[in-house]
Amino acid sequence: MTQQPCPDAYPRTSPIHKLSGSRRFRKPPAWITWVLGAIFLLDIPVVLFLALFMWWAVTDNAPDIPPGCSFMDPCPATSGEHVRSLIFCLGSILLWLVFVYCFYRLLLTCLDARESTVSRRDTIVLTSTLLVGLSAAVLCVLPDWAYGRPLFPEPFWSVERIRSYAYFFAALLSTLYPAYFVVRARYCAYADALRSATIEAVDS
Repeated sequence: MTQQPCPDAYPRTSPIHKLSGSRRFRKPPAWITWVLGAIFLLDIPVVLFLALFMWWAVTDNAPDIPPGCSFMDPCPATSGEHVRSLIFCLGSILLWLVFVYCFYRLLLTCLDARESTVSRRDTIVLTSTLLVGLSAAVLCVLPDWAYGRPLFPEPFWSVERIRSYAYFFAALLSTLYPAYFVVRARYCAYADALRSATIEAVDS
């Protein structure tokens, strides 16, 4: 989590500071980087641990797994087991990347003062709708699919549901830091470019 301080996008000594202040890319607070970085490092072991249990459930509930076979007592892998494991692994990675991008767009919209009010509102609404829609779909489908049976007759807070929900929310939490880090890196590049342009303008 070692980071280099970013220069201000518009230094107070810059002759164009007053003219360009309304278009400033707001500097992300440094303390947020450390807080989200600590959360990310603590959350990753939890995500991997819960993913192991979910993969365990997916394997044990493959539609064509022979009787007596399980994740802890494996038999020759079946086609159904291969397909479900592949769907779980690739689906988890794909959803993780989508959530990272969604949070990246939300953070960028909030920090980039060059965004118009209409553009900011549209981005927030569309991105938030996508986040909520995907989250609802995953939370509804994942428990029943992973355990190979409808869990509706069971209590809402059954062990199977808790594992599925805990895995989803832990994975969701781990997407915050990568999204914020990309936004901060973009700000640093923007600030460095603007600082160089300002110095060249003053020197000339």
